[in-house]
Amino acid sequence: MNLKKGLMAGVGALLLLGGTYQIQTAHAADNPPTVEAKEHNGNKFEKLSKYQEQIHQVNQLREERLDLKKQMVEKKDQLVDLFLAAKKSGNKEALKQVKESKKQLKSKNGELKALLTKGKDERKALKEAVKAGDATEQFDKVIAAQQQVNDKLKEQLTLLDQMIANLN
Repeated sequence: MNLKKGLMAGVGALLLLGGTYQIQTAHAADNPPTVEAKEHNGNKFEKLSKYQEQIHQVNQLREERLDLKKQMVEKKDQLVDLFLAAKKSGNKEALKQVKESKKQLKSKNGELKALLTKGKDERKALKEAVKAGDATEQFDKVIAAQQQVNDKLKEQLTLLDQMIANLN
């Protein structure tokens, strides 16, 4: 008996949900989107077109950052192999040098994290500035923040190169 009641309740719920869905789609068909929404998007693109060069510069810095991150992943992968080989061979001097470089890398990671947070805040402020219509100064701040992030990543790559050299 309980199974029949459960099935009946499920079928009833599906019928109610189907009816609600049909009412919403009918309502949406009666009220097409207004022209104002299209004009709003047009204004947004007009505002952004003023900053085309800065947008390209920001995108170029993002590409560079992603390339640097890719290099870091490759170097870290190489380090795993070298570290395991040094551990097997018992090369304590190389492991000691790598340990010091690791500490430096950890402090650089903390600095990088702070820069990434700053960059995120700058991008949020940029969004608001674009809406307001004057974002030239804010674009400069975003570009500067991204350059700092890329510089920090380059410093980390240098440390990874040192670690690789120590383990070779």
